[in-house]
Amino acid sequence: MRTALRTSIVTAALAGALLAPAAGTAFAATPLAAAAASSSVPDRYAGTPVSIGEGVVAVLRNKSEGPEAWIRSVPADWKPGDAYIGRVLATLDHEHPTASAEGLQLALTEEDVHHPVLSVTKDGKTSSYPLPKGQGPECVSKPVSQPIGAGAEAQLMMTPNGPVAQLDFDEEGPGGHTSLNRSTPSLPEGAGIVARILNASSAEPVFEWKTQGGNTLYGHASFPKLPKGCTFDYTFQKPTEKPQPDTKPEPKPSPSASTGHSTPTAPKPQTAGQTSVVPKGGVAAGAEIPADTADRTAYAAGAGLVAALGALGAGLLLRRRSRTQG
Repeated sequence: MRTALRTSIVTAALAGALLAPAAGTAFAATPLAAAAASSSVPDRYAGTPVSIGEGVVAVLRNKSEGPEAWIRSVPADWKPGDAYIGRVLATLDHEHPTASAEGLQLALTEEDVHHPVLSVTKDGKTSSYPLPKGQGPECVSKPVSQPIGAGAEAQLMMTPNGPVAQLDFDEEGPGGHTSLNRSTPSLPEGAGIVARILNASSAEPVFEWKTQGGNTLYGHASFPKLPKGCTFDYTFQKPTEKPQPDTKPEPKPSPSASTGHSTPTAPKPQTAGQTSVVPKGGVAAGAEIPADTADRTAYAAGAGLVAALGALGAGLLLRRRSRTQG
């Protein structure tokens, strides 16, 4: 009985493990999951969607990449405000200005770079859809030259699509020209030097470089501002990268040096000052000892003279008594 119960539990667990992926796939295929996946549109594919036919929309863009029209497949009942990131039927840009999809003849005209138009022809009838107003070359800042050492130089620019660092190397460096931007913000590790754009999608990107080994410090430079009246094609992100130190750390002071005072030493015993000497003999009573050394010397001499006179008087007295008795 117990063996049969264990077998049934194991079988149920295996069945659940095998059915779990299928259940997850089924959930992902539901319209709700598909709508959630398409609700977050990457900046590169965001644009203005317009219906150009049944089940067909044109996503119109005119950003730093230039005029573009992404022709995508959507549900037949699509309406403005619905998700528009579906299967790509065709893409029109300055290199591919014409295309056909779902019986539609498409053409992208760029007679005015600031006001390009998508033309859609079906059954001999043509409709025009203007693209958003673009930002031309005047929306690119003037390059700022920044020497980075080792015969290399960086041209720093700001564009509507973000910061650009054009690196120019001499024959001893990686060679040629390399461009760093938001898509490729740094050189690979094997390049031999460090060159990167920190926080490339933030409001204040920083160019960081280091071209020499050893104790050479990192260098940093800010990018120029976007010309007045121009706007960015993306949403700023919060900076997360911190620049490397560009100054050598100062040595930590010792505990005694940090306070500005030397270590205190034990006080020496005091040897100078007033002392007292208790005299002996007949002059002991009421004797006082002067504080000064010279006074002490004079006092000692006077006390000796008094003692001598006393002894002489005592001798004379004894001598007189002996004569009287004799």
